[in-house]
Amino acid sequence: DVRRALEAENIESRPLWRPMHLQPVFRDCAYVGSGVAEDLFERGLCLPSGTAMEDADQMRVVEVIRTQRKKG
Repeated sequence: DVRRALEAENIESRPLWRPMHLQPVFRDCAYVGSGVAEDLFERGLCLPSGTAMEDADQMRVVEVIRTQRKKG
């Protein structure tokens, strides 16, 4: 799992934010959806970002993800 591999390398990542219509406060509100938000929430991952990230930091994240993809 990519998130665990990043964590093992001391690289912070987080799941995507829960879609608004799945949050308890909006439980009874109407919404129009196609399942895309739910899919992104289940499979998506927030990666490190920011103006202070250097190329070496970015490449470190990329290499962990590449290694995980090769593992299948």
